[in-house]
Amino acid sequence: MTNVLAVVVYCILTVVIAITIFVACIRDRHKSVTKYLIRLCIIAIGWQICAMLHFLVHDEAFSLWVFDAKLVFVAFAPVQLLMLSVRFYSSKSSRRTTVAFGILCVIPIITVVLAVTSPLHGLIRAEIFFEQFQPLRILRNVRGLWFWVHSGYSYVIMVASIIVILFNHAKLPRGFRIPSFLVALGSGIALFSNIFVVFTPYSEHIDLTLVGLSIAIVFTYAGIAISDESSILIQAFDNIFTYLEDYIFILNNRRSVIEMNPAARQWLHALNINLENMSFDALLDKLRRFTNETMPCVEPLEQDFHLVLDQQISHYSLNERPINDHSGRLLGTFAIFTDITRYKLLIERIEQSAGIDPLTNLGNRRGYEQALENLDKPSSLPFSVILGDVNELKAVNDSKGHAAGDTLLRVIAQILCDACPEGAHAYRIGGDEFVMLLPFTGAETAEEVVAAIRAAAAQKNAETSSHDVSIALGVATKETEDQDLIKCIAQADSNMYQNKLNDRRAKRGQGGSGARFS
Repeated sequence: MTNVLAVVVYCILTVVIAITIFVACIRDRHKSVTKYLIRLCIIAIGWQICAMLHFLVHDEAFSLWVFDAKLVFVAFAPVQLLMLSVRFYSSKSSRRTTVAFGILCVIPIITVVLAVTSPLHGLIRAEIFFEQFQPLRILRNVRGLWFWVHSGYSYVIMVASIIVILFNHAKLPRGFRIPSFLVALGSGIALFSNIFVVFTPYSEHIDLTLVGLSIAIVFTYAGIAISDESSILIQAFDNIFTYLEDYIFILNNRRSVIEMNPAARQWLHALNINLENMSFDALLDKLRRFTNETMPCVEPLEQDFHLVLDQQISHYSLNERPINDHSGRLLGTFAIFTDITRYKLLIERIEQSAGIDPLTNLGNRRGYEQALENLDKPSSLPFSVILGDVNELKAVNDSKGHAAGDTLLRVIAQILCDACPEGAHAYRIGGDEFVMLLPFTGAETAEEVVAAIRAAAAQKNAETSSHDVSIALGVATKETEDQDLIKCIAQADSNMYQNKLNDRRAKRGQGGSGARFS
């Protein structure tokens, strides 16, 4: 190795870095990370120029000064490498990042001042002189106190850079990890070469730290150059939280809301809820004020809300899922409210088209009409029809809420279902209207069914004194083929109406106050 050969090596490294800058400016100048790469390249070129001057100049004192002056560039290389690593995984810039960069530059600035004034003190080099000047310059170099301070700081910054890379690398899908791997490899080479030079008896013929940095720049740029797909993915992760229409809340371990997406903010504003200084559980309590019922959880972390807003019912599904780090430690929770109103309506339409009433699980009007058509034939005679109308349902809805009214309807439906003889079916054909179709059933048996229904309702009232389960019933029977089934149904309806009037007169005579269901 000679001085000329050392200069040739540094010239090759300079050309490689210059080509990297040229290609990056032409091909990838639109990427925010490219400017950080170019800054690192300029630092490396400045370092290389100082290294070449060290081997080219004939004045020994100037050669020694240039050897220390290269620390002007060396000092800022680790910080710039860290900033490049951070920017590679995030396109966002903030005032906080700028302040952090300024703080990180304090020690490098001190190093620069001490490097430029190195002949005046021994903080950078406690002892330095040439053991040989030709054909290769060999130094006797005893490092000073500040050199070790600067080196320790540089290692911390470079390790931080690798930690940033590994942390973000682990979050990327496997198909997008190659660019990240190249950046990690570059930082690893830079760190390893630096450690090798400082902690081995390597004689500084060629600055391996500079060689390592130059190789690291090439690998880093290779990662940047093929990172378009990864950039799209990372940008998508940044944007998906903003643009999702679901209402997303990020909770810490104390279940305080630390962030929410814009859709959630707009939703709470529409509900006139101020989330400031409010826990997520307090938010759920407020939401329940808008609901007439909270459906049971399908899973421990899932529940459905039915919110009544402006006389309209909106359905929401709430899912909570843990946020864990890579070791499994719980960091917090994210909660997602999904508007499922459209799906609920679709399910109801499907159930209606299938002939099932979603509230009571009895047949609906469509099923009733189809059953009438199928049963209105001589083989079904005698054919009885029982019509029922729930008493005081409107009063229950007005005084106790629709949830109580729905519960009353489900109780009545169960009573009718239990009272159905074999071959008979019950249907809910309106808000408070029920019908039972009893083929092969005469008038006497139909009256027994009516008596059983009334007895079951009385039993319910005896079991729960605060409840008044009451239904007006009317029965009619088609005995012969020439009878009109529609007229029989009309007769049953008339009988039911008369039964309802009789019930009202009886309650007024007893001083009753109407339905007591809650």
